[in-house]
Amino acid sequence: MISILLLEDNEVLSRHLERTLSDWHYSAEVFVCQSNAEAAEIIATNQIGLLLADLNVSDGDGVDTIRLFSEANPDGVTIIMSGISEPERIIRAIKSGAVGYLHKSDTSLQLIASIEKALAGQSPISAEIAVVLFTSLQHGETTGALEASSEILTSRETEVINLVARGLSYAEIAKTLSISKNTLPVHIRNIYRKLQTNNRTEAVFEARNLGIL
Repeated sequence: MISILLLEDNEVLSRHLERTLSDWHYSAEVFVCQSNAEAAEIIATNQIGLLLADLNVSDGDGVDTIRLFSEANPDGVTIIMSGISEPERIIRAIKSGAVGYLHKSDTSLQLIASIEKALAGQSPISAEIAVVLFTSLQHGETTGALEASSEILTSRETEVINLVARGLSYAEIAKTLSISKNTLPVHIRNIYRKLQTNNRTEAVFEARNLGIL
């Protein structure tokens, strides 16, 4: 079971998402807020495992809450659900800790499926958002942002990506490094985020390009 924080200032959409999340069998509790200030209070006083955040909220940029949540909950998962499709803002949100980016037009079923993928260590992204990112990359519009987000992996993350490159399964990697199977997906998500990749093959390829492997 997992506690969820929903940051969304559109009341109609907020109620719909709250119902969808509350009906999800893995949901323990759903906290709903409409501003970064409200979100900060909830994060400070509750153990939250999943943040579902909009980028445009009543008191500013939702990225502020994403950053705060990532710092307070290193093992937490953040998914953006927004109508915003500006490449630079998408990249900035990912750099702040988001592992997935969904468009508000996605259905409830797509939302739950995406959450489950994120919790499993994947990086779900809506087709509409993927098109925006790839189009921008092809035209060189986000090159600077991507280069700026190429962070150096931690020693543990480097160990993980090396074992991934050797073809070990996640269960084998967890056993080799003597870490829990629940902790490994956190390292995998961080690696994907820092290398701006979405799967094992892309992560290994990018790690080699950056000289990590």
